[in-house]
Amino acid sequence: MRRSIADAKESGMDGIVVGILTKDRRVDIERTRELGELARPLQVTYHRAFDGTADLSQALEDVIQSGAKRILTSGGAKSALEGAAVLAELIEAAGNRIVIVPGAGISARNIEQVAKQTGAREFHSGLSSALPYGSKDYKKFEEEVRKLRGRLRASPS
Repeated sequence: MRRSIADAKESGMDGIVVGILTKDRRVDIERTRELGELARPLQVTYHRAFDGTADLSQALEDVIQSGAKRILTSGGAKSALEGAAVLAELIEAAGNRIVIVPGAGISARNIEQVAKQTGAREFHSGLSSALPYGSKDYKKFEEEVRKLRGRLRASPS
C-alpha cells in the first residue's frame, strides 16, 4: 500500500482509496491515518471495506477520525439502490464532516433514483453493467459517462 501511494503521488493522482479493517470488523483508524499522512497532499477515500464493518454508524465516526475525506459505500447492501435508506442516514449523520459517495450498481438507469433517495452529491459507478471488465471500448465508456451526467443534470435537486 505504501508503494502504491508513492506511485500515485509520483504519477500526479488526485487521491487514493484505502480500506483497512481490524479482525473484529472495525475500521483500523491508526493504520488508515498513517496511510493518509503518507499520501498527503492527496485526498483519501475509504472504500467499501466500510460495508463490511459490524456497525456502520460507528464506522462512520471512525473513518472521520482517521482523516479520510470520503467514504465509498453501498450502505451495507448489495447495491447503492438497495442501501439507499441507510445511505441517506449516513449522509445526514456525516453532515459536512465527510462526503458519503454511493457506489455499487450505479448506472444511468438508476442514478437519478439513488440521488433522490439519498441526497448524495457525488457518486461512483464502475459501469460494469455497460462495459465488461477489461473492455477497451472507450467510446462506449464516454457515452455511458455522458448518460450518467445527463441524468443527474436532468434531475431536480
